[in-house]
Amino acid sequence: MNLRLICATMALLISIGASAQVKGGHDAKLAKLYSAGKYEICMFKAEDICNDPEGAHEAEPHLYAAMCYIKLYESPDPEIAADYKDGMRQAIKYTQKFIRKDAEGELYAQNTEFIDMIKKHIKNEIKTNFDKENYTKAATASRNYEKMALKTDYAFLYYSGIVKCLANNNVQGEHDMEEARAKLADQIIKGSVTIDPIVKSLMVDGFLKYTQVLIGENRRKDAESVITLANKLFPDNGYITVQYNMIVGNKK
Repeated sequence: MNLRLICATMALLISIGASAQVKGGHDAKLAKLYSAGKYEICMFKAEDICNDPEGAHEAEPHLYAAMCYIKLYESPDPEIAADYKDGMRQAIKYTQKFIRKDAEGELYAQNTEFIDMIKKHIKNEIKTNFDKENYTKAATASRNYEKMALKTDYAFLYYSGIVKCLANNNVQGEHDMEEARAKLADQIIKGSVTIDPIVKSLMVDGFLKYTQVLIGENRRKDAESVITLANKLFPDNGYITVQYNMIVGNKK
């Protein structure tokens, strides 16, 4: 794992380390185990419920499983940490399952601190791979991020489309960008655009890189379209403004 990603991940884990049990939960047994620091037992109990046909539909045990995997992953005991070196991957998987099960979003709304920690980890993974121009891995991480939302985040969907295109998955990438563009254009008209700060930094990088690639491929009209949307979304971003002036202000 990249050193920068390791450091960012540990900082996020420390920030979440003092979290109590699932907020708004009703499973007293799992809450007691988790609060007592019995994370491995709690994880096994939670997974048993998740794998039981009668409990598989419940959101809460999936969230407990995710939270326990994080605790085991960050354990100060090197043997436990080694046993759960894939704990973050498991935590992401169970968090995604939790979100699907939490149809009304009640527990989601009460546990955003934990969910945001997972999202920030995935964001760091996306950025690390994007900066290394490993777009295939960035696209895979982007799909994980998409599954962390209760509803479609069209700003991120546009970014994810850019990453797919850079990874040579142009058909799906352009489809995602077009779908997102229509929704974002409507939001711009209504003045209702809200972009998660986590997503904003990724989008800026994506806009800048992708328009450079388009210009290099002599696809100026496409580059103009992309950077024009970027300029509407981020009119105060200096990097976007410079890129916009270079592309739109120098038509040939």
